[in-house]
Amino acid sequence: MTRSTHFAAARTSRFAPCRPVGRLMIGVCALLLCAVSLSPAAASEQAQAKAPISSTIAMIGAGNMGQALGNLWAAAGYHVIFATRNPGELDDVVATAGHGAEAATVAKAIEQAGIITLAVPYGAEPAIAKAHGAAMKGKVLVNVDNAFEHRDGEVATKAEAVGEAVYSAQLFEGTRFIRAFNLKGAGSFPSPEGVESADFEVPYTVNDESARHIAEALIHDAGGTPVYEGGLENAREY
Repeated sequence: MTRSTHFAAARTSRFAPCRPVGRLMIGVCALLLCAVSLSPAAASEQAQAKAPISSTIAMIGAGNMGQALGNLWAAAGYHVIFATRNPGELDDVVATAGHGAEAATVAKAIEQAGIITLAVPYGAEPAIAKAHGAAMKGKVLVNVDNAFEHRDGEVATKAEAVGEAVYSAQLFEGTRFIRAFNLKGAGSFPSPEGVESADFEVPYTVNDESARHIAEALIHDAGGTPVYEGGLENAREY
């Protein structure tokens, strides 16, 4: 069984079909949940427990890492919104990504997205959490940031004391938190054309088991093979 066939088969019974455009749509299909018949009370309870997940990704940060992942996910069929304090300066970033990618303010991108990816200097996380944490609650948050004391100062020291994944998840309380891609340099990802033949593993951890299929879809659509390592406390090395 090929890698594409394996992912498709694993999700056929759980997710609604999408327009077929090869393996690059597998992850997007994995995010579109099938409709389930529920009583009004059960539907209301479920809606309060979990926010619906869309295939729109708010990419907070448009540096090398943000662009590397954003370009791959845009090519895979996700709606990628690059978000910075100055979205008007991202015309070249959006043009390079193509596939309907956009630029927006951080607040607007978070509002529209079901998945948020943090690709910023680690030291910026507390300020982002203070400004936008409430709007992120209930959404999937993919954290690819790494803390460096020489750059991020006291924030890095605090994070390394408890583990970067644990510290970040505490900042963004209420998110469905995924720690992944932290061991990959931006320049080591394949081009969109090279995803099919890519061969690398991506360890990941989560704080919510329901986010695992989303993490694996995103890793797969970036060319990687997911390696689940359990809860966030197991991400001490990344």
